[in-house]
Amino acid sequence: MDIHNTLLTSLRKLARQHTEETLGDRRNYLGASDIGYCPRKTILERIHPGEHDLATLLRFQRGHMTEDIVAMAFSAAGFNNYDRQVEIAVEGDVPLKAHIDFVFTSKPQKIKSVLEIKSTSKIPDGPYGSWESQLYIQMGALASKYPDYTIKGAVMALDLADGNVGFFNGYKPEETIFNGLLDRAGAIWSEYQHMLNGEEVYPDTETGPLCGFCNHITTCPRFEGEEVPQLENVVEALQEQQAKEKVVKGEIKLLKRNLLAVVEQKGPIKTGGCLLKKATRSRKYLDTDRLENFLTESGVAIEEYQKTNTFSFLEIRKAKAA
Repeated sequence: MDIHNTLLTSLRKLARQHTEETLGDRRNYLGASDIGYCPRKTILERIHPGEHDLATLLRFQRGHMTEDIVAMAFSAAGFNNYDRQVEIAVEGDVPLKAHIDFVFTSKPQKIKSVLEIKSTSKIPDGPYGSWESQLYIQMGALASKYPDYTIKGAVMALDLADGNVGFFNGYKPEETIFNGLLDRAGAIWSEYQHMLNGEEVYPDTETGPLCGFCNHITTCPRFEGEEVPQLENVVEALQEQQAKEKVVKGEIKLLKRNLLAVVEQKGPIKTGGCLLKKATRSRKYLDTDRLENFLTESGVAIEEYQKTNTFSFLEIRKAKAA
């Protein structure tokens, strides 16, 4: 059995079923989560939807699992004043819908609180702009439908691999931001309709670190030339973090060496609730010199038993001046 193909085919089927059951036909409206992303990608994904690869499908399932985990935790804690997957149509000329993960309602205090769940491989220092855009649309839609309620909002990000949680709270509806996002939605929808009618339209593009996961990058005008200045800030951020990593690794190595020198002289010690002692481990390794001599004596070259392993990585060099 081809397990990779089985997973790929089955998860694609599940993804389609989940979309149809919870979101309907997304070609007929814009979702709150669409507005904060690249307009060109949002439009082309509706006109020429690509098939998701296994990695993307697994991330989708991780997102569904994360929401279920949070719901189970709330239920175990005794909370029962929330609704899941609340759909609200935003009034206006653009078919815009907000699908809210959790809406908590306090009838006595007349408060409705939006909670958006995000599954991520690393908890950011602050919420991404696309997360906040989605939240502001959700809160604005909820405020329009329940004008007699106070609306609040928050984003909870979970890293299931490392078991970390980020909670970004204190949001409230902002009319100026909400109206600005509605204008953006209107522009996206208008260009989408023009493209459906076969008109030549060039939607706005927004570059960022997620461009590599876009199915339409090969035809994106931002990447037509060799120079992509819009990614300069991303590269600078990476280089800055790499420089910090190098310094931190050096500091860690120095601290370990100094503490090892102490326990080598003094023996095991306790400090700060920790036990420090010298540990020794042994591991076997292949003596390639002896092996090569043996093979040579047998009339065999060691290269006959070597294989080439190809791998990919990001290489950053100083570009030559034109």
